[in-house]
Amino acid sequence: MAVLCSVAFLLCAVISQRVIFSNMESSLLEKKQAEFDALAESFSALLPECLTYQDKSFSAPIVDANRRLLILAPSFDVFFDSSQVHSLTGQHIVVPAAALALSGETYFECKSNRNVYESVYTTPLIKGDNICGVILIYEYDDMPVFITETLKSSFALSITLALLILVIVVTIIPVYLHRKVNSLVLTVKKAEDKNLDRIAFPESSDEFSPIYNEFNNLYERINYTQKMRQAFVSDASHELRTPLAAIKLLCESITQTESIDEKTHKEFMEDIILEVDRMSHTAEKLLILSRLDNPSKAPVEAPIALTDIVYKIISYLSPIAESKGIKIETHLEDDCTILGDMEAINQIIGNLIDNAIKYNNPNGLLRIFLFNKRGNCIFIVDDSGIGIPEEFRETIFERFFRIDASRKHDGRGGSGLGLSIVKQNVEAMNGTISVSDSTMGGTRFTVVFPSM
Repeated sequence: MAVLCSVAFLLCAVISQRVIFSNMESSLLEKKQAEFDALAESFSALLPECLTYQDKSFSAPIVDANRRLLILAPSFDVFFDSSQVHSLTGQHIVVPAAALALSGETYFECKSNRNVYESVYTTPLIKGDNICGVILIYEYDDMPVFITETLKSSFALSITLALLILVIVVTIIPVYLHRKVNSLVLTVKKAEDKNLDRIAFPESSDEFSPIYNEFNNLYERINYTQKMRQAFVSDASHELRTPLAAIKLLCESITQTESIDEKTHKEFMEDIILEVDRMSHTAEKLLILSRLDNPSKAPVEAPIALTDIVYKIISYLSPIAESKGIKIETHLEDDCTILGDMEAINQIIGNLIDNAIKYNNPNGLLRIFLFNKRGNCIFIVDDSGIGIPEEFRETIFERFFRIDASRKHDGRGGSGLGLSIVKQNVEAMNGTISVSDSTMGGTRFTVVFPSM
């Protein structure tokens, strides 16, 4: 890994160096040509209309020592040579670049030769509308090469240092991370072996601190889920084992009794049917909870008019209420519409109204409210029944919880799963459910659905 990172960095550095110095060189050549253009323009302003080498009436500007400036007549005779050594003034020379200048073109070439930039520049000397000569400039300049080589050396040194630092970093960091990860794994392993509820990570304020927190949150959720699963399996097996044992006992009583009267036989069979119904009811609730815990697909949501659902369920359960002398009062608004799953809504409203009838007192009262308030649909079931003690109002929504387990034998006890299903369905639709005392002495359940 360290080798790959180093090679990649070195490749990027080399490419960057080439691009940078290529741009520098292009910029240098553009600047040098601009200087030559300015120098040629100043000479052109001083020169006479017709060039002869005997004419010395103009005052030439000072030329740098590393430059040589020549003025050529159209006949290629040298009119002026800035060099004081081996001056070519008055001599005839042929320069191919000068021929281009006589045709009206400016020529510029710069080459690097032995750590020196050699430049050749020719441009036409125009007076009026005529080309009356050529301005020729030679230059030997070692300063740009010195600057470039210095920069290259500095750049190479910087790359070497950066590469060294990179190698050190990519070597040390994996070792550090490897040790931290190993420590994390060993700590989690120890927590699993000791069956701890929380992992005791070392105190840390580095980048691993959020990871420690997330691990603990995940670990706690897994432990909670595992405990709930174990409790669920234990309670479910207990709920099914009890009626099975009762059915077995009743069947053995029938088979072992030689002469059993018809009335006793009928009572035994009714008890068996009751236990079978209880098992079926528990199995049905378990299947519902299983679907809620592990949905294979998203529920189909659609606009639902709650008023119609409430009336339908009341009509279905009214015979049970009438058999106990319970009066049902309804206060329902017609425009309570929500977006939800029809099956879930039926389970919520059906369970709450059924419980309010089941745990109400004989000749009691049941009031059902449905209305809109601040963008929500409020559904309330208020009864005059036996009530729920305040200390149990949070735990009644837990699975298999019953306030009094003996109630399941008096015809009123259920599986302890109904309110758990209600709460899970309500929360799945972004609603809330709460329980409080009723003004009639019983219990009031309040469900808040977001309006559509």
